[in-house]
Amino acid sequence: MGSEVTKEFHDRPNRDRAAHAFAVRRERVPIRIERVVAIAGLAVALSIPVSGWSQDDESVEETVETLQAEVGRLNRTVQLQRGRKIYFQACSPCHGVRGDGKGPAARGFDPAPRNFRRGVYKFRTTVSGALPIDTDLEHTVREGVPGTEMVRWKGVLSDRDIKAVVQYVKTFSPYFEDPDSLPLPEDIIEIPEERPFEPSLASAAVGRQIFVDQDCLKCHGESGQGDGVEADRLVDDWDVPIRPADLTQPHFKNGRLDSDIFRVFTTGLNGTPMPAFDDLSEEQRWQLVDYIQSLEQKQGFLFWLFKDNPNQVRRPRPEARVEDAESGG
Repeated sequence: MGSEVTKEFHDRPNRDRAAHAFAVRRERVPIRIERVVAIAGLAVALSIPVSGWSQDDESVEETVETLQAEVGRLNRTVQLQRGRKIYFQACSPCHGVRGDGKGPAARGFDPAPRNFRRGVYKFRTTVSGALPIDTDLEHTVREGVPGTEMVRWKGVLSDRDIKAVVQYVKTFSPYFEDPDSLPLPEDIIEIPEERPFEPSLASAAVGRQIFVDQDCLKCHGESGQGDGVEADRLVDDWDVPIRPADLTQPHFKNGRLDSDIFRVFTTGLNGTPMPAFDDLSEEQRWQLVDYIQSLEQKQGFLFWLFKDNPNQVRRPRPEARVEDAESGG
């Protein structure tokens, strides 16, 4: 059923592409579709047996299930139609009408907009390598990605709109339609809302040693500025150069709360060299969080005015290419 609805929407001509319209107008879905959904729901209610009805229980149950399935299909159709309208008005300028990250406004973006067709997402509450769940995608749309061109849509889009556009975005990748690709309940990680202990200098000192033992210095550097010996050689899963995070900056792409950083250590960042550290104990991951938080530098206005964008990809130095060639790398 889901694949049929997905095909229906991707086969339709893109009549309402408005690549220039970032301000989304909250237009209602056509009344006739909502009426069909309402009528189908009423039919379900009327099909419930009442006193003295002669129809046998089994046939009534089958009728109810059939009508409920039809209501579900119509509800999904309405939601996808709403999500499609929002996507073409607000998202396609950067992410493209095909969801491939090649929209007309994306030229020069560094990092580039997400390619939804790959089905690979960095920010999740699922185990490394797994697809995100709906609330993960909704969180990214709602809060944006600090330090990039991905703005937050909280306060611009309603919760209903955010849910609708997430459902539409998922239709770009076949993995979300494949039951075998979806995360299992045991793949979903519960991130603690509260820390098990308060941050301290002692905890940060232990975290520093974990940082060293886990070879984090190779990418993030001795002082965490993203200038480690391997930093210029890193690429993502598609061989695009990628820069390790500068941990001294006062923002992180998926949030700067302790729980946000803890989540990254627990899940890793799919599609990048950043692995999950789920082999560390929960206490060790919190100690690592304390060390990372201790690296933030307080800088004045002039520093930020003239500093390069910390999220831009660092291109390999010429000498790094020579070293790779000499080593056969």
